[in-house]
Amino acid sequence: MLEGRLPSAEGSLALLASYAVQSELGDYSPDDHPEGYLNHYRFAPSQSVDFPKRVAELHAMHRGQTPAEAEYNFLDHAKRLDMYGVELYPAKDGKDLPIGIGVNSYGMVIFHEGKKINEFAWATIMKISFKKKSFYVQIKCGDQNRSTTKLKCSKVSVGERSCKHKDRREGAVKPN
Repeated sequence: MLEGRLPSAEGSLALLASYAVQSELGDYSPDDHPEGYLNHYRFAPSQSVDFPKRVAELHAMHRGQTPAEAEYNFLDHAKRLDMYGVELYPAKDGKDLPIGIGVNSYGMVIFHEGKKINEFAWATIMKISFKKKSFYVQIKCGDQNRSTTKLKCSKVSVGERSCKHKDRREGAVKPN
């Protein structure tokens, strides 16, 4: 969170931070945690002035959670965020608009202006290929239909990562 590798709405970041505080500091108590007790903590690269106060409010709601439960809840919420586990690469779509191509364990995710606009599961990706600076992903759309999506990006960055993910996935399910 602090490094900014999990961009999301401030509310989600505050909830994640509150679980981290619960795990580290334990149950909220007015005696142990006076007003402003989180003001010196940095949770996100560009947190607002009111962010620590919001985290403190949420921290108080986690009373009774053990550190293990708070850490579980942190991970349970984090895994639902669009950018969780995604390594993002800059690219351009077929209309030359800037996009981000994300690669994760699920497959490939396309982002435009920070919002997820499409995703392709590894199971639906039939072929990944390159031609000059264009990167092509052939998707299985139905029983016999295939669709090819053209993306412009660095061959080295996303292409190699995508191929490595796909190779690992295929290696994991190959019959003996």
